[in-house]
Amino acid sequence: MSSIMKKPSINLMVVFIIFGIFAAGSIAYISVLGENQQINRIIVAYFDTLKDGMYLEACESFSSNFQNGQLSSNERRMNFNFLLELSLLTHYNLIESSDYKVELKRSNVWVPYMSSDVVHVSVLLKRKDARRLFYARSNEQGKDPIDNLIVVVREKRTWKIKELAVADSSLAGIYNDLRQNFDLNKYVQMTSDGFRFNSAEINFKTSSPTDKRLLNFSLYKIQKLLNVPRKKTQGFPLSH
Repeated sequence: MSSIMKKPSINLMVVFIIFGIFAAGSIAYISVLGENQQINRIIVAYFDTLKDGMYLEACESFSSNFQNGQLSSNERRMNFNFLLELSLLTHYNLIESSDYKVELKRSNVWVPYMSSDVVHVSVLLKRKDARRLFYARSNEQGKDPIDNLIVVVREKRTWKIKELAVADSSLAGIYNDLRQNFDLNKYVQMTSDGFRFNSAEINFKTSSPTDKRLLNFSLYKIQKLLNVPRKKTQGFPLSH
């Protein structure tokens, strides 16, 4: 009689154990999934800030080592972010677009205690304007993601951009050409005590989208120097 009564108890215990294992596994899976999605969120937030023309604020997505290393000054940080975005827009034929979408592909799924705290992410930019979908497809044809462009690291229980590996990517040629030949001081020259306007003509009818982006960037740097708050929609339109 007692052995018969023990069987239901044992079976019930097994059910509870299996349920507990399943619940713990589900919680762990959701937690890991959330951590991996956070990698995407921090990168998308970085690009959203670039799209708003807030090139210094975009550095909030960077790790402390990245900011304090090769990007040791605010001007270097702003210039780097501007040239990076300009290079990407040129590469994907999006220079005239005021908005774009970012597609990401992680090199691996991060698993705590099993994976390195560094993840490489490939990046692809696409046109967001649905009304120009055919034009977008024809221009983006053959444009693959830029492999492992972004390196993120887990820092203080969150994810930060550790490096933008431009030198080792298919973006290197465009970026280096812009960095060496594109005059970031065409309109405004930063000085030790402020800034100086250069004698450059601004014609909104003939100015290229690249020149308009540079003009917006120059005005942004002046606003940062004067500590003037910037609105997301502030700046000159990129198309006529």
